[in-house]
Amino acid sequence: MRISPETNQLIVGHVGIRSDQLLDTSAWVSLENAAGVLITVIHYYGGNTSEVLTVHEGTTAAGTTAITTKAEFQIWIATDLATSQTLVRQTDGITYTINTGSGKNQMVCFYVPASNLSQGYSWVQLGATGGHAASITTVLYQLDGGRYQQTTPPTATA
Repeated sequence: MRISPETNQLIVGHVGIRSDQLLDTSAWVSLENAAGVLITVIHYYGGNTSEVLTVHEGTTAAGTTAITTKAEFQIWIATDLATSQTLVRQTDGITYTINTGSGKNQMVCFYVPASNLSQGYSWVQLGATGGHAASITTVLYQLDGGRYQQTTPPTATA
């Protein structure tokens, strides 16, 4: 895969926010013109409360329908960014819990193929529960495999 911001659009899903306030407030992104999306979550440790990450799908940029079993996607994690930024592949899943007891500042990446979404669904959003008031979470999306080559990618967020 050859990555550039012109062919693999990078989208801020949410600027740094208190982890306990992220909830379902990340931007929605459309996979209509993409093969998939790489969702990167950076979690800055401020307190020992785990945060559960869930990817939602929708027919529009609204709702809170979690991606369901049998639509598992790839997950990678780096559990202590101060020690290593090496991402380690995890078992495919539909959620991931940032366990603040097992690592401090962490990075989690999900790769969600557009083909994993329910029929008629083309929008995704990163949601969360839990988290700590002193921890910060940032969400980035990077579209992969644009289906239509053009100079300017279509608007991917609502």
